[in-house]
Amino acid sequence: IDAVAKNASTSLYGNIVSLDESPLKEGLLLAGTDDGLVQVSEDAGAHWRRIDTFPGIGEYAYVSRVVASRFDAKTIYATFDRHKMGDLKPYVLKSTDLGRSWTNISGDLPANGSVYAFVQDSKDSRLLFVGTEFGVFFTPNDGKNWIALKGGLPVQCIRDLAIQRREDDLVIGSFSRGFYVLDDLSPLR
Repeated sequence: IDAVAKNASTSLYGNIVSLDESPLKEGLLLAGTDDGLVQVSEDAGAHWRRIDTFPGIGEYAYVSRVVASRFDAKTIYATFDRHKMGDLKPYVLKSTDLGRSWTNISGDLPANGSVYAFVQDSKDSRLLFVGTEFGVFFTPNDGKNWIALKGGLPVQCIRDLAIQRREDDLVIGSFSRGFYVLDDLSPLR
């Protein structure tokens, strides 16, 4: 009610900030919102199932990414950001039943570094990458252990990650310094 420019630049409703479509199951859509919800549709958007509680995630979480697995149609990943609440912990969750239950796979990620980006490797289902406030981390074992990606990459905020499949490159988008490309993922597999 007291918002500046109410009804002009503010909304009472959450906004979709992450959207993904399963490459394995036609009609499987995932949406993550800025008010902490994950929505799952198994019928191309005709009906949506709302997920609003996640183990270990406090209120007012921002769903920074929601991603359908490239290897298993029932597996999805979600990352959450609570830095606006003073919580800088990394939150990476995995579900193997389309969001009905979740497992925290944040493992040994540094305790002070919100997660903004996530991508699963295109050849190895257990190889995952996250972009955090302080760089890129990867896990070769589905979240049991995380390793900082070095190789000349400066410590900086990473906002986007993508796997370029034809060349098998990891493309890294930073908040302040541009793009980087890791052009050989085979040593990480």
